[in-house]
Amino acid sequence: MSTLRDVPSNLTGIHFDMPEAEYRMAPAIAGSDAKHILPPKTPAHYAAHMAGEAKKEQTRAMLMGTMSHVAVLEPQRLDAAFVEKPEGIDFRTKEGKEWKAKVGNTPILDQDEARAVRGIRDSIAAHDAASELLAGTKSEVSLFAEHRTGLWLKGRIDALKDGVICDVKTTSAGADANAFARQCFALNYHVSAAWYVSLCALNGLPTPKFHWIAVETAAPYAVAVYEIDVRALQLGMTVMQDALALIARCEDEGHWPGYGDEVQTLNLPPWAYKGSEVAA
Repeated sequence: MSTLRDVPSNLTGIHFDMPEAEYRMAPAIAGSDAKHILPPKTPAHYAAHMAGEAKKEQTRAMLMGTMSHVAVLEPQRLDAAFVEKPEGIDFRTKEGKEWKAKVGNTPILDQDEARAVRGIRDSIAAHDAASELLAGTKSEVSLFAEHRTGLWLKGRIDALKDGVICDVKTTSAGADANAFARQCFALNYHVSAAWYVSLCALNGLPTPKFHWIAVETAAPYAVAVYEIDVRALQLGMTVMQDALALIARCEDEGHWPGYGDEVQTLNLPPWAYKGSEVAA
């Protein structure tokens, strides 16, 4: 596995206009990369991910997330970012295949999806706290810095201005505090928050306040804005530092273990014994 301790000098610091493709190709660790070493995954999963061996396919949810980010952060280019599929067209027919060929590589959204991204754009624009936070921000800001382990880190912040980070998240589970908190924990959003805050600090910026702008993916496209609790950020920092220490150790040793080489005893989950005379 190639080292991530030697990064070209032109990729250091803060970049406000770096194309996304260039950012993704940059030889540094992103927060989304580090998540592949967090339990229940292992160093072996992380190594496969970084080597490009893990299968990566863009799902409809991922495409909708991308379009939603354009809708919120670059609304002026939303209409050119996708093509809406006409009603009744079938890609299995000659007419459908010809239409799709003319579209080329431009993403295609069906009518419900197109309605959703426009609804997300309009809902956030009408939300006082969200629109105030986004006003005057730079979008898609790329940051690079060297971590104390010697590993180079990178991050691409949705929206950044003095003292404020905004991270736009879509949700189908609900933007209410309870549902979104569960989503944050399940998808390690708090670790991402720590990653971005750390990158700002490593680049000499004042410690920013971190906000999520959560927006639902179905009508009425309800919006909620949350500032991360200090305890959640501290937990994210701990998880981040542990993950990077493990990556550095595995890189130094040249060993990326999986679930272990020894025989382990496996019990069933406690609920499997419900109604049984056998104790869990």
